[in-house]
Amino acid sequence: MMKIKLPQQETENSISLESAFRKRETKREYLDTPISLTKLSQILFAAQGRRGNDNKLTAPSAQGQYPISTYIVVNKVSGLTPGLYQFDNSDHSLVEMKTGLISEQLEEAALGEQAWVGNAAAIVVLAGNIQSMNQHFSEQPPLNKRGERYNYIEVGAIVQNMQLQGTALDIGMVLVGGFNNDKVKTILSLPTELEPSALVCMGNI
Repeated sequence: MMKIKLPQQETENSISLESAFRKRETKREYLDTPISLTKLSQILFAAQGRRGNDNKLTAPSAQGQYPISTYIVVNKVSGLTPGLYQFDNSDHSLVEMKTGLISEQLEEAALGEQAWVGNAAAIVVLAGNIQSMNQHFSEQPPLNKRGERYNYIEVGAIVQNMQLQGTALDIGMVLVGGFNNDKVKTILSLPTELEPSALVCMGNI
């Protein structure tokens, strides 16, 4: 599998956090232009980038379990072939999983009419190992089920990071939770232990 090193993330930005809070809003319509690899790199760092040498990530995780794997369905990103990639935060890179247009298949897996899934320049797919989380937190009530809550709390934190970073970069985003899990899992050939937990569509605005 081919590995693609992502551009180094920026450490400072021209927009304040307070401004990002005020500007952030859901965007479902995008320009028919590719987003830059640099901006995608920055968004992925905001999602699950490593903050230093202690392996801690930008989003919090219950007891440091980090059950979320990050996949990117690329439709229009400068310098990338359309297809499926996995984000490797150990060296801030992308691993090419398969090539081809996949966003239209994901649109068909969405519940109801969600044209923005098919039109997005890229879709970040957050997939969680819920089974491992339930096992880790098996003694917390409800028994063998508490980990699922922590999985989705972490997904929410990751998405908020992405949306605020996207706002600062003038990238529009929409969080999609309405989709057929089994279809998405099949389309992306996700490992058995991973469950798709959220789709984040993005594009230029």
